Amino acid sequence: MKQEIINYLKTQRVGVLAVEMLDGSPHAATLHFAQAENPLVFYFETSKDYRKSEPILSKESVRASFVVGSDANDMKTLQLDGQVRLVPESEKEKFKEVYFGKFPEKLAKSYGVEQVYFTFTPTWWRFTDWTTPNGKMILTSTDK
Repeated sequence: MKQEIINYLKTQRVGVLAVEMLDGSPHAATLHFAQAENPLVFYFETSKDYRKSEPILSKESVRASFVVGSDANDMKTLQLDGQVRLVPESEKEKFKEVYFGKFPEKLAKSYGVEQVYFTFTPTWWRFTDWTTPNGKMILTSTDK
């Protein structure tokens, strides 16, 4: 992942995640996110009672898309396709380090039985930045 994208993600806290529901329909939700860099993996926390949790709790892996960057003043956006899965027990310490490192205020409520921790691993991405001196810059996963 290009350093420009990593730098951008460090300035962001919220994105929109769309997951494929069990009937094949999409469901999108706004979420806080944190990310690990090498390899790039996004971390999320939600309630098991929320709609987006249904496919995550029912399948080993779920197709999803994630978008960061909806502020028109920022003039940057990152769009990604990939897979969502529950955080396995063996990776929970890494999740806590990364996610609660970014959102320490969420630590107190994180131990409820209703909480679901999951990851998004991108398989494709596109970053667009309209703020560069030479005009619009587009980087894609094929540019690696």
